[in-house]
Amino acid sequence: MNQRIVYTNADGRICVVIPAPDSGMTIEQIAGKDVPAGVPYRIADAADIPADRTFRNAWTHDEAGIKVDMAKARDIHRDRLRALRAPKLKALDADYMRALEAKDIPKQADIIGRKQALRDVTADPAIEEAKTPEELAAAISKILTVDP
Repeated sequence: MNQRIVYTNADGRICVVIPAPDSGMTIEQIAGKDVPAGVPYRIADAADIPADRTFRNAWTHDEAGIKVDMAKARDIHRDRLRALRAPKLKALDADYMRALEAKDIPKQADIIGRKQALRDVTADPAIEEAKTPEELAAAISKILTVDP
């Protein structure tokens, strides 16, 4: 069966029901069993479900199909950037303490600048300029992909 059942659950997220092969039930019977009562749903071809799940929690759907809400996707992307930068900031905090103890003012200034650059990754203009999920996913500052 290459069909899927798509509906929005109570918290606003898109649910995709994938029928078990050989269930012996029609897609409508499965929908009647699995979709909460009174919740509208649609039956979609498997090919209409995006393969890329990067922004899965930003999906919306209507009769035209599943789309990515770019505002929600930007928030998801910024959260991922924050997670990527967290260990780098932690390492720089330790480096800063060593520089502070050593009274190495130039090193402290360098670390302060690097920490600010990491904080600024969520304000990258490429995030707001991204028109597609693919462009958004590619908006990752090089500072997050290289070792300090």
